[in-house]
Amino acid sequence: MGPSPEDRDPEKRQKKKIPELPKADALQPYDLPILPKGAHQQYLAPNMCLQSALFGMVRRGRRRYLEKKRIISFSGVRVYFTGGELDQGDLDVFLHAVHLAARQSGEDREGLVKFSVRGYLKALGKKPGKSGQEWLLNSIRRLSACLIEVHFGDWKSTGYGSIYGGSLIYDFYYESCKREYYLRVNSSLESLFSMGWTPLQWRQRLQLKTGLSKWLHGLYSSAEIYPMKVETLQLLSRSRCGRLSDFRRKLKRSLDELQAIGAIKFWRIDRHDKVFVTRRKKTDE
Repeated sequence: MGPSPEDRDPEKRQKKKIPELPKADALQPYDLPILPKGAHQQYLAPNMCLQSALFGMVRRGRRRYLEKKRIISFSGVRVYFTGGELDQGDLDVFLHAVHLAARQSGEDREGLVKFSVRGYLKALGKKPGKSGQEWLLNSIRRLSACLIEVHFGDWKSTGYGSIYGGSLIYDFYYESCKREYYLRVNSSLESLFSMGWTPLQWRQRLQLKTGLSKWLHGLYSSAEIYPMKVETLQLLSRSRCGRLSDFRRKLKRSLDELQAIGAIKFWRIDRHDKVFVTRRKKTDE
């Protein structure tokens, strides 16, 4: 077989058109979710995200893909997850996306949330750069590709109920010529917030160094404080520690960290291996 006309003529090869993606303003209109009041001023998180193993501990290089995995949760509903495991870094990315969506809700962008990688990483307390950009985009990919199912009703005894299913980020978009990024959060996030939500002390959260410390910060910010066993906290945080003693040692360091930044007032572990935590009152802050 002889060479093609493009192979014989370099100019024809150069003139070959590369298909272009639509411009951001040409995307189909998409509604922003109805968020609680104050979401543009504070970082608000659905309690389901803070009181479960949804955003758990993931060891570097060992992120698993889960298929309709039951997620351990405090709530009275059943939660299932499909997708790459999510961690506390992914929760930071999601919460900032929701915050940006609330701040830009008054602007006529058809649901598009505009952001810069540098600004996004700065808001998360991370350094800009190639590795930071890749980390951010990988997290946005996971939040877009996941499926969270919330099952309501007494399915076991009655066989009746309802299911909500959706990703956390609907889609994202990048215009290379303008170096502009856009994303759209799931317009049905109201369903998750309707089950309860908590305002987070964002500056406190950014001071925390480990995923376990951030998970505990979210838990003790949202849930009614009562003693829990160390083993229970290990399951809820989806810790990968092989031995309970190793987790207990990490737990103590994280609780010390929370106390140092003023997130909690006091903690102790009794002889029955139950963790007692006292939160600071507003008058103490």
